[in-house]
Formats: sequence, C-alpha cells, structure tokens
Amino acid sequence: MLEQGSQGDAGDAKCNTVSARTMEVFRRIGIADAVRAAGLPDDYPTDVVFSTAVSGREITRIGLPSRNERFAPDGLTSASGFPDSHWQTPEPVVRASQYFLNPILYEYAKTFVEITLLPEVRFESYRCNAESIDVLAQKVGGGESVKVNGTYLIGCDGGRSSVRRQMGVKLSGDNEISRTRSSLVRCAEIRALYAGRAAWMNWVNNDRVSGVCVAIDGSELWLLHRSLRSSAVGFEDLDRDQSIRDLLGVGPDFTWQVLQSYDWTGRRLVADQFRQGNVFIEGDAAHLWIPMAGYGMNAGIADAMNLSWMLAAVIKGHAPPQILAAHEKERHPITEQVSRLAMAKALELSVRAATPESILQVNIPQFVCEGLNFGYYYENSPIIVYDDKVAPEYDMGTAHPSTVPGCRLPHFWHSQGCSVYDLLGPYYSLLQFNGQKMDSAFEKAFSAAKMPLTVIETDAEAECFEHDFLLVRSDQHICWRGNGLPDLVELIVTVTGRALRGETVLS
Repeated sequence: MLEQGSQGDAGDAKCNTVSARTMEVFRRIGIADAVRAAGLPDDYPTDVVFSTAVSGREITRIGLPSRNERFAPDGLTSASGFPDSHWQTPEPVVRASQYFLNPILYEYAKTFVEITLLPEVRFESYRCNAESIDVLAQKVGGGESVKVNGTYLIGCDGGRSSVRRQMGVKLSGDNEISRTRSSLVRCAEIRALYAGRAAWMNWVNNDRVSGVCVAIDGSELWLLHRSLRSSAVGFEDLDRDQSIRDLLGVGPDFTWQVLQSYDWTGRRLVADQFRQGNVFIEGDAAHLWIPMAGYGMNAGIADAMNLSWMLAAVIKGHAPPQILAAHEKERHPITEQVSRLAMAKALELSVRAATPESILQVNIPQFVCEGLNFGYYYENSPIIVYDDKVAPEYDMGTAHPSTVPGCRLPHFWHSQGCSVYDLLGPYYSLLQFNGQKMDSAFEKAFSAAKMPLTVIETDAEAECFEHDFLLVRSDQHICWRGNGLPDLVELIVTVTGRALRGETVLS
C-alpha cells in the first residue's frame, strides 16, 4: 500500500464526523472503541451552535450529547432526549477528527501480515499488462524510484487523483459552489470564549465574516473555516488573520498558532466511471462535494467496504472476477444521489431567512442525517435478487427500516446480547427467523459454489421483518429474502456474480 504521508503524520483536520454507518464498519474490524475515544474529552458536548461570533450572541443551538451523555446506563442503547436517540444502530455518530483518525487506521493496517505499507511514497504512473499491473512510484523528497506489481490497482489518492487522470476519466457536475479558507490552530483561550455550555461546531454569521469553528480536541486545537463572499476575486481578498478575529469575535491582542492552512473550493463532481479494467478509484478520487453532513470521507469508506468484500471473494476463489462489475453499478448511483442531497442542502442554507426556527429546520437534517446513514439502497444491482416490493424513499434526515433486497439490514440486538452485525460472516449470512430452518440446503449449495456461508438463528421481533429468511452480505445489504426454499442454483449464480459471465450451473 503506497502512502504519501509518513507513518508519524497526523491526518489533516478537514473531516470531523465519523458517521454511524462508518462506526458500524469500525465496530466490525475492532477499532470502534479507539475511534470513539479519540479527540474530544468524555464530557465535551457535541452541540452545534449558530451565533454572531464564537464570543458573540447565540442565535440557536442543536443539542447533541457528549460521550458521557450518549449512552443509557446499560451501555448499549442511546440515551433519550437527543435528536438521534431513536436511531437503530449499535454505533452512534462520533465527532472525531481525521487528525486523530488517520493514525488509528494506520496502526490497524500494520496488524495485517498481508499488507506491505510503503510510507512517504508517491504514486507516479501505472501500466497494464496482460494479467497484472505495474506501478511506478517515487520516494517523497528522495527521488528514489519504487516499482510495485499486482493484479488490481485502487486509487484512493484524493480529488487531484493521478490514477483518475491516467485513466482518462472526467468529473461531471458543478465545478464551484463555494470557496473557503481554513486554518487549524492551537489556542487554549478559544474554549473560554464560550460563556456557558461549549459546542463542537459553531456556525458564525456577521457583517464581516461567515464561517465555522470546530473543536478538534476540546481544549486547544480548533479548525476555523471562513467563507469567501461571492464578490471576492480570489482567496487573497480574505485576510487570513483578521477573518479569524472576526469569526472568534476577539481583538488585536488575541493570538494563536497556525498548524495547518489551506484554501479550498466546494464542488459537486462525480467521476463518469469508477473503474477501467482492473483499475478502480474510490473516495475523493471518484467524487467531490461540499461537506454538508460531513459525508465526504464517510462515503469513501462506504466505497471501500463495498469493493473490498467483492475483491476478497475474487482473490480467494469464492467468486469470479465478473462480480466486480457490481461495484460501480451499486456505488455510482448512490454517489450521485448523496452529492445532490448535499448540493440541495447548501442551496437551502443560502436562501432561508436566518430566524432561529428556520435555522433549526434546515440544519437538523445535516447534523442528524439518518437518511444518509441508513436510508440508501442498491436498486439495480446485478448481484441482488429483487422481489416485487420497492424500497422506501429517504432524504438526508429521514430513513425507514426495510428488508427489501438492496436495503441495509435493520439493526437489532441479538438474544446473545450482541448486535446482529457482530454475527455477520465475511461474505454471506443466512438469517433464520421464527424457528424456521433451511440452513442445510443453503450450506450444501454454497459449499458447492465454494462460497462461505454463515448461518444466524434469530428471534428478532420488528414490524419490518416480514420474512422467515434473509440473505445478507458482509456490507449489511440484503441480497435476498423469502419464506421458503428458493431455486438455489439461480440464487447463487446471481449473488456471486456467476450470472455476469453467463453461467447457468454452479462451478
């Protein structure tokens, strides 16, 4: 794995929300506790405040819990009284910055003997051969060339992706929506600007500046965004230091240390394709949008989880390479949907009158984004067996649990005291409800197909569980449901991608 940064580098602080859906992923791989503990102290609230300055008049506030306030005494259910307390998930959203998340992920990657980490190495180019891909890279700062060979190449190299450029793939959408000057600063005095309960995020609007102050560690690290006005010619029209003073509401004697600084343009761009042969692009390399609901990084992780289980199945001989065609067919439409939801929210913010009521109405969905976490579904996937029911619609803030194929398996706590997600296998899991059993037939058929199957007996009682059997993928998406034994040959040929190469029998 090539990584341009060094092993000891903290991440940048651009993304500061780890979504509930991403936390479910981190729970499965065993790092949720570490991520949950990163960044803000246990007693620091995650409120979102709207004010005239950090030290100025508070207009309104969305009350959200600190880590200590989050869970009920049983340690499992989300404490009541918060806008997301009703969410069906074992892992509520965490306001942890990439500044702390990246080192956790790096340490996790180091635990795999199958992964060779190459820090401080910059990708340069690739060349596709008959059965492999040659990658040419270079040591950062040293000029030493590095050559790597493999079967697949996945470009997770950001908005200026060199992999995407060499693929010749274009981005389509809106090239400029907003312009922002951001600074990560160290300043312990900012915390004292809050007269009462502090906030994780403070949205500021006054006659001098519009921007956002984000608490990174709840003590001395803060991310300060300042938006350029539409009349500005360039970033130089926004004074870096004075705009910070205007955002904070402080005088000329107030000082801070700048740790990171960057100017960036908000866009809504989606790559025309995510794949070319055995070369893929993920995350910001495949899609860019303004950070409404903080879902940029989280969408990239969803991309990776979608591709990873399919790729593992191919590499280990459980599925043919044709199954990989499902990745773009599933993720590209979702990416387009999410980008448009983010765009619509940005436009809504810009046209609404700034009354306390309208501010809450517009912003609660982006900070309590149940739909973006749990509502999206795959509706035209070649590896999902659909029935005659249609998945429920969703928007940024609203989702409806459903077992329609393509939807996320609704969460429930298993009788063993764990989340049902903790029991899912690495590829496919058969959930059996109401004491019904047909696991022996499924296990025999999946064994013949060389595809591992995990069987889960459950007694979940929820209105959305209308069927005795669910077949669920490791990424928590349902790929079949029924009340009786299906045509197992046809089912497995479809869900494992064999139908995409024209097979009619198991091989």
